[in-house]
Amino acid sequence: MGALNIKQEKSKSQLTKLYEMLREIFESEFYGSLEVKFEAGKVTIIRKTESIKL
Repeated sequence: MGALNIKQEKSKSQLTKLYEMLREIFESEFYGSLEVKFEAGKVTIIRKTESIKL
């Protein structure tokens, strides 16, 4: 489990970075959850939890 602070990269918009992350998840065989936290209408934390399916 890990958290990504979306404020680290300032060159891309938040929506662009979120879209790229979602596209990567859809294209891979991701099994888990994605939690997006907002503060004052802006994304502050994205938590991606991946599970391993046996």
